[in-house]
Amino acid sequence: MAYIFQSVFASEFKNFLIMIQDAGQQTRGYEATFKSLDIFISENPVQGKALTEETISRWLDSLSCKPQSKNRRITHVRVFSRYLNALEIPAFEPGYMREQSEYIPYTFTDEEFRAIIHAADEFLGNRRGSTKSSRAFPMLLRMLYGCGLRLGEALALRWENVDLGAGILHIRKAKNNKERDVPMDPSLTSLPEIYKKRRISENPDSVYVFESDRVPGTPYLGWTFRNWFLSVMEQAGISNERQEKYGRAISPHTLRHYFTYKSFLQAEDKGRTLEQFIPYLSAYLGHRSLLETERYLATDYTLYKDSQDRMEQSIGHIFPEVDFE
Repeated sequence: MAYIFQSVFASEFKNFLIMIQDAGQQTRGYEATFKSLDIFISENPVQGKALTEETISRWLDSLSCKPQSKNRRITHVRVFSRYLNALEIPAFEPGYMREQSEYIPYTFTDEEFRAIIHAADEFLGNRRGSTKSSRAFPMLLRMLYGCGLRLGEALALRWENVDLGAGILHIRKAKNNKERDVPMDPSLTSLPEIYKKRRISENPDSVYVFESDRVPGTPYLGWTFRNWFLSVMEQAGISNERQEKYGRAISPHTLRHYFTYKSFLQAEDKGRTLEQFIPYLSAYLGHRSLLETERYLATDYTLYKDSQDRMEQSIGHIFPEVDFE
């Protein structure tokens, strides 16, 4: 570290960075935050050794950056404050700021999602008769929601990647070249079992879970499912017009947001803190870092909660309880 801390918390800043470095964690973000806070405290001395709410608020007000950047720094300060409290040094844990983001994702209501499931199972199933896609796409729809998968991850699934006995999906072709195991909720696991029996009976040589009926040995193309999904939306009576200037149109990725939304809502019933929840959700979603997941939530949380206090909650059971009956 080139910077030498000068404030009353100099030794605590230094020792904290050494601690997390020894734990194998990246310190770059913490170093930038601590340098900024150290300079502020040095220029605005505090009375006694306490990191008060007033000091943190004044420091945050002095920062000329976007709320998203401030929230990243708040994350660092919250962890550091808990460290200080463990040392019996009074420290305030700031809450996250409400961000103003131009990106506005769409989140389904429960009524809309039920309508989508009904349209997928009833209308298009009847309309397309017994085609393989009429069975594959409703299953894919449920897997995207029930597991929070990206569309490309789901389409790349091979039967060898699906452990129905353990209820685990082994994601091997994911964004950022990451691999991960995704547990399925028991309410979802029984459906792939039924689906597999039918698909294997039709094609014993099937390799992909969502293998194309037109080009055997390859998965369906993403645009094929997207077009099907838009047809389902239309039949479900859900408009895909942007409601706000920077609103995002509905797409299969909206199901991933809906998964996060439903997972996040369960936080209030479990009582875990955001810091306890983030590592599990980050691993489950396949994000590169915890900060990526925190930004994912912090950007969109106004869609989930009107209260920042409720944002502070997390879930205990992060896998949605899906009823497909």
